[in-house]
Amino acid sequence: MVIHYNSNTKEPYLRLPEPHANIILTPHRPNSLNETSSALVEILNDPRVALRLQRTPYPYLSSDGEQWAKANCKDQEGILSALREELEEPGNTAVQKDTGNVPHHGRPFVDISPFTCIREVLKIDPGTGTPVEDILIGDIRLARSSFDEYPEGSEERSLAQKGNDELLAGDENIVWSLADFLAPSHHGRGIMTLAVRTIIHDWAIPRMNVRRLKSWAFEDNEGSLRVFEKNNFIRGHTLKDWALVTESRGGGKKSIVLMEWTGEDDDE
Repeated sequence: MVIHYNSNTKEPYLRLPEPHANIILTPHRPNSLNETSSALVEILNDPRVALRLQRTPYPYLSSDGEQWAKANCKDQEGILSALREELEEPGNTAVQKDTGNVPHHGRPFVDISPFTCIREVLKIDPGTGTPVEDILIGDIRLARSSFDEYPEGSEERSLAQKGNDELLAGDENIVWSLADFLAPSHHGRGIMTLAVRTIIHDWAIPRMNVRRLKSWAFEDNEGSLRVFEKNNFIRGHTLKDWALVTESRGGGKKSIVLMEWTGEDDDE
């Protein structure tokens, strides 16, 4: 496990491995709301992204992006405060390293991943290698499962969510879900495959004790399904005409494929 820390901006972040070491995963930034909103508007109004998502507004407005960024900043405040304190402890270096499936230095497991923004680094400090300039190109997040395999509005879904939400942080029985999107300009490069791998192995396992992880994608979204498969998710049931699609996205229902992470070693 490796957590990087920008001591100038007080921002912890994860870095993807080569050949995409210029891609980092960061928290949302309270001082960059306009920049974040503008990037989200561009990405989430592109049909190549928007039509593969179910719940984000479409068309996506600047106000949507600003509200989304503000909400994430608020949610991440607590974990970021704790991380900064941890990373600034005397004797710690700018890059923190840990291995194994136990909390870093015996600290308790947490219930959130603050590393939700996928950014491309455009400029680094030549002396330290610390990012100086970057742009937002996508989003990746872990959340407790919404159990989309049960009918929307059903008692089964409600009971599954309630039981899952009542489990304490670090409980290996918590069912988590993973969702992501990436700017079309960066599709087809293997970036999302490594982003998923990084968030699982550098944060979800060692800091959240994630052991049960599911996701889903529309049946026609072969790119996303392959990203999950490359990270040892296996295809489960295909639920035909299952997910409600908003009128702005054409209406009706689309089939979804459930994906479940096995926790085995990743493909090389």
